[in-house]
Amino acid sequence: MGRKRGFDEATVLQVVRDQFWTTGFAGTSTYDLMEATGLGKGSIYKAFGNKHDLYVRVFSDYCQGLVAEARERLQGGPEAVLPSPIARLECYLVAVANVFAYESPHRGCFLSKVTADRAGEDEKVAQTARRAFDDLAGAFAATIRDAQDAGEVADDVDPSALGYVLLSVIRGIDSIAKADVDGVMLEQTVRSALALIPRAAPPRAEG
Repeated sequence: MGRKRGFDEATVLQVVRDQFWTTGFAGTSTYDLMEATGLGKGSIYKAFGNKHDLYVRVFSDYCQGLVAEARERLQGGPEAVLPSPIARLECYLVAVANVFAYESPHRGCFLSKVTADRAGEDEKVAQTARRAFDDLAGAFAATIRDAQDAGEVADDVDPSALGYVLLSVIRGIDSIAKADVDGVMLEQTVRSALALIPRAAPPRAEG
């Protein structure tokens, strides 16, 4: 049997993620990670690989958690938070916008930060970010399909395209919230975007 590690891996990864979130990849040295985690260079390399390996690891873990949370909040069926798909979508997107608006300091989403910092020059980062964006837009699209099935949204709407529209709105809010744009305005932006989704025509009265 191998020796048991003398540290909690999940705690170390969270500390590492927060360090990269604050100072970015280029601005974080191995010595910064050693100081933040309390681990020696050899321990870090043995457990996680080099700095780039660790960066990709914490980014991938973050993206998986972000997508899982969105899917859980948006899911339908007996475990649904709200019976209305549109209401679930609105509740989730407003909550995300409020997090961006009222966090202090405004550090935004790690997915957005890493994508802006590294995706243009790092294929592993780009692939991970692409997958996360596709999955988030897919979760929105699935909820819109549920709304179509529930008679809330018009049948001729393209859920996949609209999923990416909503993703673009919430990513834009993430960006402008850093400039301390009014939180009420950001919340209203989300509600206005949702209000533009074509609704299903009410059923015709018989007789």
